[in-house]
Amino acid sequence: MATDTVTPAAMIAEIREVTAALHSAQTRMFAMAAEWADAHPELDATRATGRCIHGCPTGGLPGEDFGGGCAGGCVGDLDGFDDAFIPQVRWDAPAAFGAAIGRSTNAASFLIRDALLVRHRLPRLWANVLAGRVEPTKARMVARSIIGRPRDVSDYVDTHVADIAHKIGMVALEKKLDEAMLRLHPEQREADQLEALDRRFVRLDETSINHTGVADMAIRGDFKDLFDFDRSIARVATALAAQDAALGLPPESLDVRRSRAVGIIADPAAALALLNGGDAPAPNKRAELVLHITDANLLGLDPVARDATRDRAVLDQLVRDWCGRTDTHLSVQPVIDLAGHDETPAHQIKVRTRIRTDLIAGTCVFPWCNKPARACDHDHVVAFNHTDPTAGGASCDCNIAPLCRHHHQLKTHAGWRYTPIETGT
Repeated sequence: MATDTVTPAAMIAEIREVTAALHSAQTRMFAMAAEWADAHPELDATRATGRCIHGCPTGGLPGEDFGGGCAGGCVGDLDGFDDAFIPQVRWDAPAAFGAAIGRSTNAASFLIRDALLVRHRLPRLWANVLAGRVEPTKARMVARSIIGRPRDVSDYVDTHVADIAHKIGMVALEKKLDEAMLRLHPEQREADQLEALDRRFVRLDETSINHTGVADMAIRGDFKDLFDFDRSIARVATALAAQDAALGLPPESLDVRRSRAVGIIADPAAALALLNGGDAPAPNKRAELVLHITDANLLGLDPVARDATRDRAVLDQLVRDWCGRTDTHLSVQPVIDLAGHDETPAHQIKVRTRIRTDLIAGTCVFPWCNKPARACDHDHVVAFNHTDPTAGGASCDCNIAPLCRHHHQLKTHAGWRYTPIETGT
């Protein structure tokens, strides 16, 4: 029987053809993001002559489109949406654009912003994008790097990066930005040290937790503070090794003990007791985790439970370990029947209704929005009538849906509506 044979050369040719089509479509989408902004201008936008909307001194560039440019970078526009050199867009414009392309409203907002930044602040790069010489993803990386930068810096970057943007990486781009700032604003670099102190942080990445119960935390701070903290972690880790040995526990690596030390230091009294060889006091730490355990979990028939706080599966053994820790205070709440239905004549819904709605919907009900339902507003699908509650929508399970604050405003002020098809849909 004869069979069609696809040669490697033919496959490569098709791959190149598909790649070219994909690149062309991405380029067109990037251009359409800017065109969508043009079609939805913020008509009430006003900017004072000679200063940006945040009052920054300008760089002496009168006559430029959309107002003056900030001489030392804009202190009030950390995300670039109010950049003095790009047109402002209506607040509700990104929602429909995002829904059409299958992206969240936030993602659509950032795409529109990046397209405008490239078109108005990086014209050479914009021309290369439209000509197909630079992919939109690379152009967006460059656009994000100039947010809050003075106009002359973006001009410098455009001149020196536009023709190599197709192959430049973040490290090389940051070097170009640093070079531009050193050449054009040396005094700004002297102030960077003070500004860096305002950017210190400690952040727990709650999205990093998985079935193992292990998560990531990042810290940025003054070196002296971090050095002292590191020394404290080392001391507690050493004390943990001695404590484990005394209890006959198997030895753990230094990295593991240092990680455990962070939890000990979170309770200063417990850390002090450990270092002094005393007994730890009662725990004073409090965190809320919503964990769903079924009868099958309790009987050992199903090893997988659910962490509703972060909407992910966890092993029931991990839940047992958490509950068995001496520094954990356990609070058991009543089971919520997802098939239940509660109603109240008041506008404020019952707690059971809120919890049940959150569990069923999971996220904001707007298309492609992934904001957790627990952090959303609980909106009446049919509006509640405060004057005559019997004439409006009821405060019950079948008339409540989670909407994040932005999409709630779209429904209230921009004419959006939604209709439940069935429970949770």
